[in-house]
Amino acid sequence: MFRVGGLKRLGVVMAVAVALWANVAGVAVILQRPVAEPDAIVSLGSHEWERLPVTASLARRFPNAIVFLTLPTKVGLHNCHDCFHRVERLATLGVAPGRVRIVRLTSEGTHGEAVAVRDLASRTPFHRLLIVTSVYHTRRALATFARAFAGADVALGVEPAWPTPRAHPRIWWLYPYDRWYVSYEWAGSIYYALRYGVDLIGA
Repeated sequence: MFRVGGLKRLGVVMAVAVALWANVAGVAVILQRPVAEPDAIVSLGSHEWERLPVTASLARRFPNAIVFLTLPTKVGLHNCHDCFHRVERLATLGVAPGRVRIVRLTSEGTHGEAVAVRDLASRTPFHRLLIVTSVYHTRRALATFARAFAGADVALGVEPAWPTPRAHPRIWWLYPYDRWYVSYEWAGSIYYALRYGVDLIGA
């Protein structure tokens, strides 16, 4: 049995561990990795209010890049909030509809998006792909695409789409949006590591 002093020390160690984890948990799931002159940009489904403006900005910056939009097998509010108006929304932001390709998924989630875009590469060749997704989703997204594209001659990068108002990764537990997304991503990251062998540390 622990003595009182031992229990106190254990409590202090646990408190410090929780504090350290809380301090890095929000930052750890964020990743930004540029790709020189991407010839393809993919905006992952859902959170269009965050992702489409960044996608459009990148498309204007790299006018020769094809723009991919993923389309879930079953469209819902939570997996593609504004699926059927995305091309028009991009057009209002300066991206010609002729540059946009819809990528239909055969399985759900980020894994389904990565596999569908990989399969598309054989029909619409590209060699430098930039992934656009919500800020807290960036590490898992890039790691998932890296797993799907293993062995392919495609350089991968990821660009975070910050929300408005801006996310707070260092004090994520203070804000509802950040609390939900950081918790969701840690759960998703563990699941993807176990289910798909995704290497989140090496991403």
